[in-house]
Amino acid sequence: MSEQNRNYRKHIVFTSELARTLPPDQPYIEYISFADWTAGYHQMMHKHADIAEVLLVLRGHGRYSIGLHRRAVEGGDVILCNCGEPHDEFPMSGETYQTLCLGIRRLALPGLAPGELVASGRDPIFHKPAQFDELSTLFTMMEAHAGVKTRENQMFCQNLTLAALELVRQMTDSAEQPPAQEEGPLLTRVERYIDAHYAEDISMDRLGQLFYVSPYHLAHLFKQNTGYTIKQYILRRRIGEAQSLLYDTKDSIASIAAAVGFDDPAYFSRLFAKYVGMPPSEYRLYCAK
Repeated sequence: MSEQNRNYRKHIVFTSELARTLPPDQPYIEYISFADWTAGYHQMMHKHADIAEVLLVLRGHGRYSIGLHRRAVEGGDVILCNCGEPHDEFPMSGETYQTLCLGIRRLALPGLAPGELVASGRDPIFHKPAQFDELSTLFTMMEAHAGVKTRENQMFCQNLTLAALELVRQMTDSAEQPPAQEEGPLLTRVERYIDAHYAEDISMDRLGQLFYVSPYHLAHLFKQNTGYTIKQYILRRRIGEAQSLLYDTKDSIASIAAAVGFDDPAYFSRLFAKYVGMPPSEYRLYCAK
């Protein structure tokens, strides 16, 4: 599958079926994608259970969240998102903001847990590392070859992916980064609970009861550390997952609304349009262009 929307292109290189032809212990590229957020493309908070992502910020400034980590980013930065980590992006308005993203399955790197590109507790955002230009060259070559579906091009992209992973290893080994900010066990447990139950009705009172904390204190702590209110965090999580389902499946809008926690499809469509800029039906067509 290959989308040629001028603002968003996603090339699928290896499906799980095609990946059976590769060595079983080898990480493999599922997709390479380009996004120009300036022209309106916007993917809200979502996660991939079995896909790790290496994202290059090509141009612009913004903020990026991985779980409860929120950092400023700019052109020349590399972002590593481990499998299963919710992530969100906030381009700065009024300027060009472009990214290239490599999606990798079956990741198992030496010294790291399965699905990890960067060890737990380390900052996943690397500001203008020495490896950026080489990674950018590899990603650009992958995107060009992934658009033509031949076995030769698939293997070319696969080999470049392995080379990119070696550059990532060099980057993480050589970077003199402080550990990622610790949110503390309370916020970590709350974030994990919300991530597992975002489609349910979660109130501040319910969270207070579950975690034996004042709802007011929890709300203040969450906002102070993440930049989101809990309500905003849950809403962006729901809308982001809906975007992924609209792109990746042919499920009806009503069933997608229910899957992400909305009983009323009409209300879901209104909220989706408010935050994404177009209703779900139009968004599905937009991604398929």
